Amino acid sequence: MALRPFVLFPLLFLAACAEYPSDRYRGLADFRKEFPSADPAPLAGKKRLTLAEVRRTALANNPDYLSAHQSVAAAKYRYYRSLSAYLPQADFRAGVLHSLRNSHDLLNPPAGVMPQENLLVSDLGLRASLLLFDGLAREFAMLAARQEERRSRALDRNARRLLVRAVAYAYYDAVLAEETRRIAEADLAFQLSSLRQAENQYRNGLVSKAAVLNFRILANSARSAILNARYRGEVARNSLGALMGYPDRDLPAELELSPPGSEADGLYRSLGSCLEQAAANRPDLRAAALMLDIALFRKWRAFSEFLPTVRAETGLDFSTGNSRYGGYRVDRSRHNTTDFNWGIAGEWNLFRGFASVNQFRERMAEQEIARLQLSEQFLRVLTEVRDAWANYRNAREQVRLCRETLQWVYEQRALVRSAFWCGRDTITRLNGAQSDVVEAECRLAIARIETAKALIQLRAAVGMEE
Repeated sequence: MALRPFVLFPLLFLAACAEYPSDRYRGLADFRKEFPSADPAPLAGKKRLTLAEVRRTALANNPDYLSAHQSVAAAKYRYYRSLSAYLPQADFRAGVLHSLRNSHDLLNPPAGVMPQENLLVSDLGLRASLLLFDGLAREFAMLAARQEERRSRALDRNARRLLVRAVAYAYYDAVLAEETRRIAEADLAFQLSSLRQAENQYRNGLVSKAAVLNFRILANSARSAILNARYRGEVARNSLGALMGYPDRDLPAELELSPPGSEADGLYRSLGSCLEQAAANRPDLRAAALMLDIALFRKWRAFSEFLPTVRAETGLDFSTGNSRYGGYRVDRSRHNTTDFNWGIAGEWNLFRGFASVNQFRERMAEQEIARLQLSEQFLRVLTEVRDAWANYRNAREQVRLCRETLQWVYEQRALVRSAFWCGRDTITRLNGAQSDVVEAECRLAIARIETAKALIQLRAAVGMEE
């Protein structure tokens, strides 16, 4: 039935004037108003920001993790909702009916038909029912909802695991940028010191101008490296601030970050122990295993379609009527009726075009899918642990080699520098020795950061709680 104009126009007016939630997000000011970011000002009082403090702040403020955390509450309420099937249902009904009927034009009306009738009827009713048996469908639905809640908790722990790993990576990227800047500044200091000495010897005619220009060029290269390191540090700090819940604020520039500690860790002595920990602790693997339970309960819930449903019902109805008649010997009548009833009703599905059979087959296929997905997740976890273990071992060995190399290039630079200023070696050899020092310092800094990242990666791979 088409809507009448007096109904359609108000609906169109409301649709045109209504404000949708998306209308509140039109520009930067709107987003800042609706999502005020946390203020990093309290961090300004700290001299050094540790990784543990960054991790706690991110877990408390990161919007992505907080949104994932809300899924736990949603799953819990879905479980509570499944329990409502065991409670009785009650409905209240009320209605008023006004009917006008005119039968003057009827030819040879049957007996009892009034030429004109004005009927006003009111009806009140209270109905209650209790499901006694539905083929165990509600039991299996409740069990599936309970496992869904447990799965959501496992996924929440997995989101926490990934956030902690991402925070540590961003933190160590910022630390590496600071260390790279420090190395570039030390290189600049060396080139400026050599430049001053070359200028003095050039004025005394002991070296050519090429030596002066050489150190000026290398000093500018060091300045360029400092700028690049500052840029990388700014990007890393921006990423770190966003993970901590400060997307619209900068971390205080004077806030120092702690360099990584010792690379040794006795908890990871063998690959076998890491694989055992991962199989027992990984939350994403646990979530995939819980999907097997959920698929099983859904399958048996589908089987309950073949069983009868029994329900107990009761109701109380009260109705009134007031009728007025025209053109008849009786001009009005009234009634008040109270009706109470109760009973037990059953229903059994005998045939629905094989819908129940095919639904059960679908649930069986979904159970097999869940089993294969668990197998795939298990293989993925094992591969991730093996890769993390290999990366951790390689990174630790790289640190040892870089430390040895750094000692040798320091000694080499001292010998070449002394020989150059005494006129026994070339400037090219001095440039190479200094370049070796800078490269070795950078390699050691990178190796130490990569070892710290590898340790974080291995902890995340085995599902270790931070």
